[in-house]
Amino acid sequence: MRPMRLFVLCAVATIVGGPAFAGPIDASVLRGSSAAAYEGEPVAPPRRFEPVTPVYRRWQGFYLGGHVGMGNAGVDFGQGTASLIDYILRNDVVGTHVVDWTTLSKVDTTGQSYGGFVGYNAQWDGDIVVGAEANYSRAASGGLFAASTDSMTRIFNDDAQAPAQHHYFYTATVSSTASARITDYATLRARAGAVFDRFLPYAFVGAALARVDIVRSATVSYTRQDIPDNVAPPAGPIVPQPNFNFGPETRSENRNGVFAYGYTGGLGIDIALLPNVFVRAEAEYIKFFPVQDFKIHVATGRVGVGVKF
Repeated sequence: MRPMRLFVLCAVATIVGGPAFAGPIDASVLRGSSAAAYEGEPVAPPRRFEPVTPVYRRWQGFYLGGHVGMGNAGVDFGQGTASLIDYILRNDVVGTHVVDWTTLSKVDTTGQSYGGFVGYNAQWDGDIVVGAEANYSRAASGGLFAASTDSMTRIFNDDAQAPAQHHYFYTATVSSTASARITDYATLRARAGAVFDRFLPYAFVGAALARVDIVRSATVSYTRQDIPDNVAPPAGPIVPQPNFNFGPETRSENRNGVFAYGYTGGLGIDIALLPNVFVRAEAEYIKFFPVQDFKIHVATGRVGVGVKF
């Protein structure tokens, strides 16, 4: 009986409700569309999310920062006491012979440095950057220090002041000591580079200034011996003149904060981490004009971080 009753109820429902469901079905309702779409209005297509790559191409403007590095200083002391020797032997025939002696050696020294920089960039044609920068470095641990000590003895002949038939032979000894301590140095340089996305490789040239503490000393002594011609009797023999001794005589100099002037050049690269923050790495070579007879150069490798305004 139950199956028959269920069949009868389904048939009655189909007959009575058929007309109400006979119309077309709105598919938009089934798709979960908006009310506007349900009312027949057009629906805009959904927007896709498209990530934008950050741009780090603007280097124009002022910037400043700090750096640390490792420096190697080379000091050529070869003629480091030449002016002292020249003064000791002024108006002496021996001076012309010994003043150019290379009594001291070349010395290299290495040390850490730290400092800062400030500059301005102008960017042209999108990828070309030119600018000017002031850079300062302080040598750590008391400065870049180099020293040399040595002596030299030579025998030579000079008859400029000898009487006729007499020959003067000199045995001269020069002892020298010298030291140089570079405390700090600064450069003012022009630079130019090209932009590659967030990278700015560059080259630079400019002028350099350093402060150097200098200590040097020279001691000179010599003996003059007369060896006359061997003249047979009855004209000879010729009696030699007595030996002459000079010195030892010493002249010293101690000066702090002597300014050394020179020029600089090098290569580097700035890398943008953020639109206004960058890191850098660079290599610099500085050559100074002779200072107190010393020839000095400094080669530095450094890394730093800067902020662009």
